[in-house]
Amino acid sequence: MADAITVQHLVVRRGRRTILHNFSVALPKGKVTAIIGPNGCGKSTFLKAVNCMIPAASGSIRLGQREVHDFSRKALSREMAFLTQTHDVPPDVTVRDLVGMGRFPYRRLWSGRSREDRDAVDRAIQAVGLEAYAGEVMQHLSGGEQQRAWLAVLLAQDAPILLLDEPTTYLDVHHQLRILDLLRRINEGWQKTIVVVLHDMNQAWQYADEVVIMKDGALVCTGPPQAVLTPERLWDVFSVRTDIVTTSDGRSAIVVLQ
Repeated sequence: MADAITVQHLVVRRGRRTILHNFSVALPKGKVTAIIGPNGCGKSTFLKAVNCMIPAASGSIRLGQREVHDFSRKALSREMAFLTQTHDVPPDVTVRDLVGMGRFPYRRLWSGRSREDRDAVDRAIQAVGLEAYAGEVMQHLSGGEQQRAWLAVLLAQDAPILLLDEPTTYLDVHHQLRILDLLRRINEGWQKTIVVVLHDMNQAWQYADEVVIMKDGALVCTGPPQAVLTPERLWDVFSVRTDIVTTSDGRSAIVVLQ
């Protein structure tokens, strides 16, 4: 299996504090990889370092065989699209205008939107099911609808790799699952590599092809969910007792016992 992103011996510091310690991991191409770990373990820092939003003290981050720092900002944005935890919505911006912002890597200075831009925006809005809201102001949408609009921004950006930092934060369970279902459809239908930070271990269990477990700025392990999300490891990482059960529809799930 080819790797979309290869990280070797990554060290990230903030002031005198080291956030990531000699961090090495390979993220597979064409898969959904979930990153989980306790609060403050460096998950968001890792995504930002991969996307060159914060500097690395040392180490290597490669897309294929090319270092991420060798890309210009625009060129890197054609390879990776990043959705942060929080978003500032400009006042009175419509869904269509917001999604159009995802086309910035392809525009020349002072140029308007091309037919290709408009088609990409339409496809992205349709993919997230917001056709009826394309002309609506973002601030009038529900939290779940707004998050789908931000996913459409990533699709309009048309990068093969999508990085998402806790995209289900602040959403109720119904909308969390809707977003995760949408990410799976994007992975399969749009052939995107998806790397997503999640808090819920069951969501990682159900939706991810690969799981990266972090603790204290270091890699604990990586692998398929059923192989790495064991009760013993979850105790070591999260200090909670868990069990793996079979649900009434025949699927397996993680149950927290304390």
